Amino acid sequence: MSPASRSDPVRRLTGDRLKEEDVDRIVAELKRWSAPKITWKMVVAAVAQDWLKPRRFSRQALEADPDIYRAYRKAKERCRNGRPPEKRKPLADRIATLQGENLRLRAENAALLEIFVTWMLNARDRGVGLDELDAPLLPARLSSDYREADVARKEAEKAEGLAKLKRLVAGKTDRRLAV
Repeated sequence: MSPASRSDPVRRLTGDRLKEEDVDRIVAELKRWSAPKITWKMVVAAVAQDWLKPRRFSRQALEADPDIYRAYRKAKERCRNGRPPEKRKPLADRIATLQGENLRLRAENAALLEIFVTWMLNARDRGVGLDELDAPLLPARLSSDYREADVARKEAEKAEGLAKLKRLVAGKTDRRLAV
């Protein structure tokens, strides 16, 4: 460390402080919070990205302010109890949506039943019985299973080659002994 750097005064980095209007804005945004879940991490991100754009505050800095803390707790409670009534769809709209989904699912089910009947008739025409259709599927073979089978096949071929070689050598020694 050089002597000049020791004599320099220590520069303290001071971050932004929450101003009263910042607190009011954050509290207002928390009162309007409409997401189904709220966490401090989400609030910190929202403050940095949307509410107080160029400025960033830690969870501890936000939580230290009693107004923000109370607004956060109330928003958390609202999320636990479900979305606030002003954010819910009217009952008639929800019923209409569910009825539409019900009709779509019934049509999809009818189409699947039609396909199933077609497959059953084709299977019967080709002589495939119900017991064959109900048979359990073969277990899936993994690439490691194929490698193991390949290694076993190669070992069997090697053993067979050795056996042939032994028979050949044994046959030649028998002929030499016979001479």
